[in-house]
Amino acid sequence: MNQYQTLLHKLDAFIRKYYLNNLIRGSLHSLALISVIWVTFVLLEHYVFTSSVSSMAFRKSLFYSFLALAGLGLSYWVIWPLLQYFRLGKVISHEKAAQIVGQHFSNVQDKLLNVLQLNQQAKAENSALLLAAINQKTVELAPVPFQKAIDLRKNRKYLRFVLPPLFIFFGLLVFSNIVQNSTGRILSNNEEFERQALFGFVPRNLDQKLLQYEDFELIVDIEEKGALPAEVFIEVDNYQFKMEKLSPTQFRYIFPKVQEDLNFRFQANGFSSKSYSMNVLEKPNLLNFQTALDFPAYTGRKDETLDNVGDLVVPAGTKVEWLFAANFTDELAVRFAGEERQEAERSGRQNFSFKRQLQADGSYKIYLSNAKLPMGDSLNYSITVIPDLYPQIEMEKFADSTDSKLMYFAGSASDDYGLNSLAFHYTIERDGKILRQEVDPLPIRSNKQTTYRYTLNLRNMGLEPGDKLSYYFQVWDNDGVQGSKSSKTSRMVYQMATVEEMKAQEEKNDEAIKSDLEEALAEMEKLKREIKKAKENVLQKNELNWQDRREIEKLIQQQKETQEKIQNAEQNFQENKEQQEQYQKPDEELLKKQEMIEKLFEEVMSDEMKELFEKMEEMLDKMDKKEVLEQLENMEMNEEEVKDELDRMLSLFKKMELEKEMMDAKEELEELAEEQEELAEETEQKDGEEQSAEEQKELEEKQEEINEKFEEIQDKMDKAKEKNKELDQPMEMDNEDLKEQKKETQENLQNSSQQLKKKQNKQAAKSQKNAAKKMKEMAKEMGEMMGEGQMKQMEQDVKAMRQLLENLVDLSFDQEALIDEVQATLPNTPKYVKLVQKQYKIKDDFKQVEDSLQALAKRVYQLESFITEKVNDTKKTLNKGIDLLEERQKRPAMVQQQYSMTYINDLALMLSESMNQMQQQMASEMAGEQMCEKPGANGKPGSQGQGKGQDGSQPNMGGMKEMQKGLQEQLKKLEQMMKNGQSPSSKQFAEMAAKQAAIRKAMEKMKRELQQKGKGGGKELQDIIDQMDKVETDLVNKRLPSDINKRQQDILTRMLEHEKAQREREYDDQRRAERPNEDLPKNMPPAMEEYLKEREGQVELFRTVSPNLKPYYKKRVEGYFRALR
Repeated sequence: MNQYQTLLHKLDAFIRKYYLNNLIRGSLHSLALISVIWVTFVLLEHYVFTSSVSSMAFRKSLFYSFLALAGLGLSYWVIWPLLQYFRLGKVISHEKAAQIVGQHFSNVQDKLLNVLQLNQQAKAENSALLLAAINQKTVELAPVPFQKAIDLRKNRKYLRFVLPPLFIFFGLLVFSNIVQNSTGRILSNNEEFERQALFGFVPRNLDQKLLQYEDFELIVDIEEKGALPAEVFIEVDNYQFKMEKLSPTQFRYIFPKVQEDLNFRFQANGFSSKSYSMNVLEKPNLLNFQTALDFPAYTGRKDETLDNVGDLVVPAGTKVEWLFAANFTDELAVRFAGEERQEAERSGRQNFSFKRQLQADGSYKIYLSNAKLPMGDSLNYSITVIPDLYPQIEMEKFADSTDSKLMYFAGSASDDYGLNSLAFHYTIERDGKILRQEVDPLPIRSNKQTTYRYTLNLRNMGLEPGDKLSYYFQVWDNDGVQGSKSSKTSRMVYQMATVEEMKAQEEKNDEAIKSDLEEALAEMEKLKREIKKAKENVLQKNELNWQDRREIEKLIQQQKETQEKIQNAEQNFQENKEQQEQYQKPDEELLKKQEMIEKLFEEVMSDEMKELFEKMEEMLDKMDKKEVLEQLENMEMNEEEVKDELDRMLSLFKKMELEKEMMDAKEELEELAEEQEELAEETEQKDGEEQSAEEQKELEEKQEEINEKFEEIQDKMDKAKEKNKELDQPMEMDNEDLKEQKKETQENLQNSSQQLKKKQNKQAAKSQKNAAKKMKEMAKEMGEMMGEGQMKQMEQDVKAMRQLLENLVDLSFDQEALIDEVQATLPNTPKYVKLVQKQYKIKDDFKQVEDSLQALAKRVYQLESFITEKVNDTKKTLNKGIDLLEERQKRPAMVQQQYSMTYINDLALMLSESMNQMQQQMASEMAGEQMCEKPGANGKPGSQGQGKGQDGSQPNMGGMKEMQKGLQEQLKKLEQMMKNGQSPSSKQFAEMAAKQAAIRKAMEKMKRELQQKGKGGGKELQDIIDQMDKVETDLVNKRLPSDINKRQQDILTRMLEHEKAQREREYDDQRRAERPNEDLPKNMPPAMEEYLKEREGQVELFRTVSPNLKPYYKKRVEGYFRALR
């Protein structure tokens, strides 16, 4: 076995040499590989560096690639064989080593392997034979040198792979610095290297702090080493940017809003600098924020949340909460202008919050900071606070052209958020002291904007002459932060005129009324001539041309101008009437006369006249000769009627003016007498020797004032006498007793003044009492003189009216007789011509009646204006009747004659009514009684009395009902006569027709008056009028239909129903009159209401398309809307 062990030792030695051989061969291979790789990497880095600047990444890749390849080569070729040499790790087995030896030695071949195999078998079988065989073979193999199977010299052949790269490497090392430089750059791969150039890059401000999100200005200086580059580029993230050239040796580049660390290098003329880096300081920054707006509740705005909106426009009092999200922020603070910084509350790593209530404009600044940057960043924002503005109120005043005591106000009030209250304020001052202050609340129709209307009736304010009324409208808003604020319109003032001012204005108006009426009368006379001339001109032409049209247009224009003068006179008359009610208790008789003249004003330009001129204007388009002639004739008749009415109105007004002035003088004398008596008592109580000089002088001044007032009254009486002379029938005003009383009064007044100056107070008091007594006697004498004159005039007027009534009755009989004669006469007989002459005589006789009526109407107020209208109707039918008779048209002529007789009967009936009224007035005055407000009435609403109206000038419903009953009785008698075979006369039919016509006219007038007063009943009255018209037509045509009594009963029933309804309305009016505050009109005239609604609607139409504007433009738009309103 020893031989066998020796054999194994020899195999182990072989194995060691085997791995030694592998180690030598691997070392040569590794050296060749490392030499090739290193030379290659050095040359590659050198090439890259010379062509451009090799980056650190590139050099790192070369370095680590070299380490990887060299490591792999050494591990495989050197380290692993070395470990096997020391039998570390897996090594080849003895069997493998035997095979290698057997292959090398031919005499060994498989012997060595067999020995090993037999040894294994011998261990298993423990056979001696096998052991002997092993020993034998071992002895045979002992002389064989196993180690010689490996020849280490054969590794020399691998030197051809090692030496060339080593020669190249050492050649580069000896003959150039490529190896050293490139090796140094590869080994120092964490450093930047610059190519050797003719210039160098020297950054200036690399040590500056680089703040995040801010611009960074990098300046590089060029170090000259032989040349300077024309352009320099900076390379950032593999992108090149041209730098700004500040000078040949200085360039600049600005990094905008730096967010992260910077890595860059410079390049110029193909040369690159090393890489530079700068670290960014993390700056605190605001990522986003929300602004929660909590608006004041009274504004009505919903709360809002805004994203990233710092500039705020909010109402005053808004509560704001800011919710910030900030990055790299340790602290967030807010500072408002003029205040200290306030730290926001932190609610998380990135979240902050801050709260504040805004009241005024301003600005605020948000500060963000961290440990590195204590003043890291700040943001500026503005705050615009929309203050709760004062409410706005506008007002427009409208005057009532028909009533100066009524004023209408319309306006609007608005507020930016809401209105709280709206009211009308007024103050009444008397003698410099506040008498009353009142507030009248007005409704608010909508929250933010409302319109209002108000009617001010000065009659219900309790104003007296000299009082001062100041008023304005005021509105309050709903400001829930600062408290309700108010705005008001400008204070307006209404100053009541004093008694003296009213009287002066009244006198001025009287002159204007007379002037306007006189001018209108002259214009009417001129217009009448122009119409006559135009009519003659039309008659001479076959066809009308534009020249004729121009003439007719001038006539219409002249009529309109005349109408304006009459309207001016009427306005002045109404103003006088209103002023008289304010400073003196109106005399009932004077009131009646004023109402009659007022009716004359209303009726002087009748509706028929207006319709006539409207037809004339429509006719101008056709210009038909026949129609023009007909209308011109109608105009001529109507102008005559208006002229007569104007003449009458002027005369009655002058007479009334005179009577009022005399009445005013009488009242002033009575008041002055009382004032003189009071001064006499005061003078009698003070002794001139004992009292002071000032008190005595005061008595003298009061006496002188009374003396002056007496002289003023005398001047008024003298002016009244002058006006009396201008009347058509002057009153008797020359009274010797009055003159004597005047003289004595003046003497007493002079004596009292002189005695006061001499301090003879007792004698002065006696003279003063005498003067007061004489003044009263004068006033009484004036009243008696006026009463006697009026009574005398009334007696003459009644006498004249009675004579006129008789003449009218005779004319009616003559006309009736003539109708019968014409009916019985043939047109071609000689008698027919005489009948025409009789008709002419009736016309002439009626002319005399007309003149007398016109003269009487100028003195008698009781004569209704429609008497003049009836006179013109009679003249018209008389003229038409004559024309038709001359043309032998008997039947149409008889119709006109019948109308003439009816109109004459109407005149007689109306004149009889007026005469009865005057007789009743005379009887009451002779009995010493004053006319009551409702003659014949018992004071209750709707009382019938004697069938007269409230002014005694016309029948009321009760009187008309009695007249209608009387007519019904006459009709029944007439019907009974016809049943008995008797034929009623034409006179009977004419009288009943005239009576029915009179009732119908009175009914029409009542209807007009009720409609003007707004009391309604027009439809019911019109039905009654239509029924009366049918009855009147039947009577004129001498017909008695079978249902005429039924119609009469129907008329009476309707009249009774209307009387009952009217009684109830008058009773309600009386109850309302007891509560004057309820008479205050609250509504505007319908036309004005419609206008205001239409204007508001137009503004709302624009408002509906208004966009959601900013506050400035919204304010401008609202101003525009207010201007529209």
